[in-house]
Amino acid sequence: MARDDGFDGASANAFACSYGYIASLRGCYIDVERNEVPKGFIASALENFDRELREMVKYFRARGNEDEEAPTGMPTELREKVLALRLDADAIWERERAREEIPAPWILKGPYLALCVMLDNLFDEKRPIQRFWFLETVARMPYFSYTNMLTFYEALGWWRQSSELRKIHFSEEWNEFHHLLVMESLGGDRSWRDRFLGLHAAIVYFFVLVLLWLISPALAYNFSELIEGHAVDTYAQFVDQNEALLKSMPPPTIAVEYYEGADLYLFDEFQTAREVRSRRPRIRNLYDVFSNIRDDEGEHVKTMGACQREDSAISSPNAVNAKTAAIAALLTAQVVFSRLGETATLAQDAAEIDVDALTDAATVGAATGLFDALFSILDFL
Repeated sequence: MARDDGFDGASANAFACSYGYIASLRGCYIDVERNEVPKGFIASALENFDRELREMVKYFRARGNEDEEAPTGMPTELREKVLALRLDADAIWERERAREEIPAPWILKGPYLALCVMLDNLFDEKRPIQRFWFLETVARMPYFSYTNMLTFYEALGWWRQSSELRKIHFSEEWNEFHHLLVMESLGGDRSWRDRFLGLHAAIVYFFVLVLLWLISPALAYNFSELIEGHAVDTYAQFVDQNEALLKSMPPPTIAVEYYEGADLYLFDEFQTAREVRSRRPRIRNLYDVFSNIRDDEGEHVKTMGACQREDSAISSPNAVNAKTAAIAALLTAQVVFSRLGETATLAQDAAEIDVDALTDAATVGAATGLFDALFSILDFL
């Protein structure tokens, strides 16, 4: 089906493949031909070490040549636009100071500020996509760690009450994964240095969050809330600063697949602060993509804030919606059969016929079966 996004066929298909490094080797889940089971640990480690060693040598030999980090293979016009994107770090800090501060103890605020300053120093205003790739690589780790810790607690027999959180955290990770794939489609991981720093920082961050969780889950969620809040400010500044340029660029295929796909169950699942199906983005250009990524991060902030409150009942939005629908169906059925009963009584009085002829065994059996089914659904939910 043709897309009404204002781009011709050539440019609309420009992001059909990834111009990044990792995805170009390992593919993406929508690339069904490369949807394979991975190799063993040792074989994978040796293969990766050999590949990255050669990339490291190339990186140091080419130092000072900025073109090495540009997305190769991309059409010239798109490549020039990607390289023209900018991000003002000072403006991000201004946004953060202007919004309501997220409460956090100094033991979290210190590392958080240090991480933000590190990002500013590692990525100047000419490298926003690389910064976003680094940010999204690290941003997946909280949800990996939370899912692992909830599983660990349940395996020990300590806790089972919030197991539904694992579904929500998986959907959050799935959301961040697609942000990462968008950045890879734009060539955000072309540099060996960025990959080395991003992947190693992610591993460290994972274990830091595991340690924080062991001390207090609320501390781990609070730190994630700080990071997600900074992500909202960063993407908001990027969208506003590059609005015209982003609107002139087609959306990556992976973004269209995620935001406009047929199955949006997981897209609804991580947005615990809103009704199911209340948000359905339309992706026409790269501006829409980054605007929705900004909004996604805002939803993560709300969920992380709710997870810190002991009295907060965090539930799967889809499960809540299904239970509400079942209750509504039950109430509707009660009203319908009540009206049928009233109609049968009126007919008996008017025509002096036997009401049993109107409510034969088949009708009663069908009504009983419907109620049993509805109550079974409620018991299951």
